[in-house]
Amino acid sequence: MTTHDESPITRTNPKRMAKGILIMVIVLAFGAAILIPFWNTMIHNAPAASKLNPKEPPEKETGTLTSIGIPPGETQVQAKSAAPSGPAATTPAPAGTTNATAGPPGKPLTILAGASVQGSPNFDPDTITVKKGDKVTVTNKDTVPHTVTSGKGPTDPNNAKEFDTSIIEAGKTADIQTTSLTPGEHPFFCTVHPYMTGKLVVQ
Repeated sequence: MTTHDESPITRTNPKRMAKGILIMVIVLAFGAAILIPFWNTMIHNAPAASKLNPKEPPEKETGTLTSIGIPPGETQVQAKSAAPSGPAATTPAPAGTTNATAGPPGKPLTILAGASVQGSPNFDPDTITVKKGDKVTVTNKDTVPHTVTSGKGPTDPNNAKEFDTSIIEAGKTADIQTTSLTPGEHPFFCTVHPYMTGKLVVQ
């Protein structure tokens, strides 16, 4: 019962309340069904940004800045930062892998543009055959970081044991040395996008 200056209170019935609860339960169950199968993968594979290798210090640059607080015509010198030091500078590369191309390039393995989109072509060739001792030069032609890591996927207990390029930034290259690899097939994948897979055959 209400007076002329009051608004009626809108109440729901048990049937509508049950429908609302059921919808919430379905949404939560759907989210859990997506999250749970990938839980181990998310735990064991750090985000790409945390694996980035220290970049080379920027070159000394000069230029005219016209932003607020710097009068037109003034220049600001950007000092060349010091080379990285500490553990990051002395951490050895994974066995069989070098991040910077040294000497002439090896047999080419290309990470194709758009490879990060699931279902798109990713490695060219997807099966690369080399002789034991040959070098493989991986070029990332995509716009996002990738890796070439030995193993069938993140859950493979032997992943990254034979070779691992670590993160290869867009437009960059990395080498895989096959000297220590046994003849046979060596599957590989991208730790950032595990659905990207290929095979290295050593003769």
